[in-house]
Amino acid sequence: MRKIIYSILLGSICISACKSDFLDTSPTDQIGQKIVLNSLDNLYKALNGIHRVMIAQYSKRPCGGEPTMSLYKDTMGDDLVLTNNSSSFADALGWIEHRDPSSGLCLFGFEMYYKFILNANQLLENVDVVPNTDPVLHDGIKGEALCFRAWSHFQLVQLYGIRYRAGVENSQLGVPYRKASSTEAMARNTVEECYAYIHEDLDEAISLLENYKAAAVTHFSLKVAYGIKARVFLTQQNYKDAAEYADLAIQTAEKEGFKLMEGDQLLCGFYNLLTEAKETIWGAHPLEDQSIWWWSYYAFMGWDIDNEREVRCINSNLYETLSETDIRRNWWDPTGEAERPSWVMVSAPYQHRKFKAKEAEITIGDFPYMRLAELYLMKAEALARQGGRDGEAQTTLTTFALTRDPVYTPKSGTNADLIEEIMCQRRIELWGEGFRFTDLKRLNLPLDRTNSNHRGDVSGIMEVAAGDARWEFLVPTSEMNTNSLMVQNP
Repeated sequence: MRKIIYSILLGSICISACKSDFLDTSPTDQIGQKIVLNSLDNLYKALNGIHRVMIAQYSKRPCGGEPTMSLYKDTMGDDLVLTNNSSSFADALGWIEHRDPSSGLCLFGFEMYYKFILNANQLLENVDVVPNTDPVLHDGIKGEALCFRAWSHFQLVQLYGIRYRAGVENSQLGVPYRKASSTEAMARNTVEECYAYIHEDLDEAISLLENYKAAAVTHFSLKVAYGIKARVFLTQQNYKDAAEYADLAIQTAEKEGFKLMEGDQLLCGFYNLLTEAKETIWGAHPLEDQSIWWWSYYAFMGWDIDNEREVRCINSNLYETLSETDIRRNWWDPTGEAERPSWVMVSAPYQHRKFKAKEAEITIGDFPYMRLAELYLMKAEALARQGGRDGEAQTTLTTFALTRDPVYTPKSGTNADLIEEIMCQRRIELWGEGFRFTDLKRLNLPLDRTNSNHRGDVSGIMEVAAGDARWEFLVPTSEMNTNSLMVQNP
C-alpha cells in the first residue's frame, strides 16, 4: 500500500504541473518523496493531484472515481430505475455486489477513500515542516487536507458502518479513522468516535480556510467545509446544527456570487456546470485529455451515449409528483419517444434527460459534488425536523422551489406534510447525484421499489427492511487479509 500512496503523490505533480520547470529537470519516475514534499508549492501540486484522482479509474470496471460511486449509491436506491439486467450495475442494483467482500464494489469504495486519506495525511505530516513561505497557502493546504480526511471518513462510515442514531451510545463499529500515513494494522473505531473525529477535522479546517481563496470549485473552500458539516449533522439527526451550517454555507456562497440555477439554466445537461451556472460550489471538471472513456460517469449516465444499450429512468411515482409548471419535468421523458441521437439504440418511458455528455465521443462532463440546491434543501429539512420552525422551513423551501417552478405555491398541511414535500423535492433535485441510498439509511427507511416502473426481473430485489444488515457494505477481502485487527460486518 505504501507504494500506492506515493504513486498518487508523484502522479499529482505530473497532473497539476506537467509544464513546470520542476518536471523539466526531474523526470517523474525519479522524483523522491523528499522532493515532492519539500515546499509549499509542491505540496499544493500534490493536493491538486488528489482532487484530480477523484475522477480517475480505479479498476477495469465501472469505478470512475467519486462520480461513479455516486451512481452506485443511487442505483442501490429506489428512485433510479434500470431497464437492463445485463448492465455492469446489475449486481449493485440487486443488492448483491456490496455484500460480496471479494467484489469490485466493496474494494472500490474502501480503496479509493483510504487513498485520499493516506495522501491527505502525508500532506498534513509535512505542511508544518516545510518553509512557511506563504501563510495563507499553508493554511489552505492544511485546511483542504483536513477536509479530505474528514469527508473521506464520512463517506466510509456511511457505507461500511451501521447508521448513526441520535440520543444513544453509538458504540457500533465504524471504520478505522486514520490520522497518520502509516499503513499498519488498525482496529475499527466506533461510529461515535468516527463522527467526533470528523467534526474535529472539519472545525480545524474551517478555522484555516477563513482567509483562503480556493483556486477553483474543484477544491475545498470555507463554504464547502460548512456544507460538509451540515451533511454530517444531518446524518447524526442534529437538526439544529445542520440548519445553522447549511445557512452558513449558503450565505458564504452567495456572497461570492453563487446562486441557484433557474429557467433554461436547469436544462444545461449538467456537463458544463462550472461555467454555465454558478450553483455548483464544489465539483469535478475533467479535462478532455483525462477521459476514462467507457468507465466514466457520463459513459453510463449521459442520455446521448449508448453504453451497454442501457437507459436510466426515474421512478414513475416520483416523476408524477412534479407539477406541470416545474421546469424539471424536462429532465425526464415519460413517453420514451423523445428524439435521440441516431447511435442511441434503446429508449424507455421516464428515461432521463438530466445528464448529457460534453462530447459523446470522449464521455466526459462536469459532476457536482455539492450544489446550492442541496444546501437549501438541507436547511429546509433540518428546520422542519426540529418542530416549531415550520415557517422558516417553508420560507427556505419556497425560495428554492420558485427557481424550479415559477408559480410554486406553498402547500398547507401538517409538519409531516411539509417534511414529505421537502424530501420529495430533494429526491427530484438530487436524482442521479448519489444521495438516495445514504438518505434512506440515515432516516432508517426501507427500500421499496414496488408498485412502480421497477421490474423485479431487472432490479432483482424490490424491498429491504430498515435496519437490515444489508445496509452495510462488507469490508473487502484484501483488507481482511492484510489488517489483522479488522473485523468483518455481519
